[in-house]
Amino acid sequence: MRAAVVTDFATPPRFADFREPEPREGFVPVRMLAAGVHRIVRSLAAGAHYGSGDELPFVPGVDGVGVLEDGTRVYTGGSPDPFGTFAERTLVPAGFAVPVPDGLSSVDAAGIVNPAMSAWMPLVGAAALRPGQTVLVLGATGASGSLAVRIALHLGAGRVIAAGRNEEALARVAEDDRVVPVRIGGDLAASLRGAAPDGIDVVLDYLWGPVAEAALEALRRTGLGHTAASTTYVQLGALAGTRVSLDASLLRSSSLSITGSGAGSIDPRLLLAELPEILALAAEGGLALPLRAVPLADLEAAWSSTDRLVAVI
Repeated sequence: MRAAVVTDFATPPRFADFREPEPREGFVPVRMLAAGVHRIVRSLAAGAHYGSGDELPFVPGVDGVGVLEDGTRVYTGGSPDPFGTFAERTLVPAGFAVPVPDGLSSVDAAGIVNPAMSAWMPLVGAAALRPGQTVLVLGATGASGSLAVRIALHLGAGRVIAAGRNEEALARVAEDDRVVPVRIGGDLAASLRGAAPDGIDVVLDYLWGPVAEAALEALRRTGLGHTAASTTYVQLGALAGTRVSLDASLLRSSSLSITGSGAGSIDPRLLLAELPEILALAAEGGLALPLRAVPLADLEAAWSSTDRLVAVI
């Protein structure tokens, strides 16, 4: 079969022949239609992700849209190594195949669900967002961050503080009057305190590094005559740095819980339970993203593009 194949971590996947996946217990065959070129896919293809292996060659792609043997169009993923979704055919776990609504294109489903999950899953899981709570999104002007703002509102947040650097993108994200825009720069901690004088219940952080340090400082409470509001801080990405310096007194004074959400930490049962609603919201137009469809044969040439790509098989 034809596939995009990683033969070297230093070069983009190449369109080439790859062996057919053989039947395997617990897995079902899928004929792929589209697969998203997500940040995690690029990182795995470069051997730079915490989940990267060292065996070559392999087919990248963590999710996508395909057709089961009975003709059902599904969102799916989780192919066993060395197979992935950037191929004409792959294998997926028998229980991980969620029907795609008729009103949602294969390209949109393949490109939207993965970044949407980054915010959706911690909000319904570890953070357990309650109606009316305040959510801070760090990196709100990126693709995943902009979806996070909309998802937080959809799931019941009363207020979302959207922090980002791109002023034009920030203005678009903040068109809803429940969204408070904060530009990253200057004294970010002071800006966040001003935007959320009553505290922040949940932080969705796609940036980490110095931006996270400023956000954490904004959560600090001084004096002993107060009861700190509880905050769940969810680490989702590291676009601004991979490390932070954390003052011990901050943890003791702020009733702060720090957790992470990503590949390997999400309960697959919860994911399967939530995927139908994510797909339905995307079909209604509530999770739109600017996507660029690229034929699988042309993916190598398009790999360096900053567009949000979806490979069409």
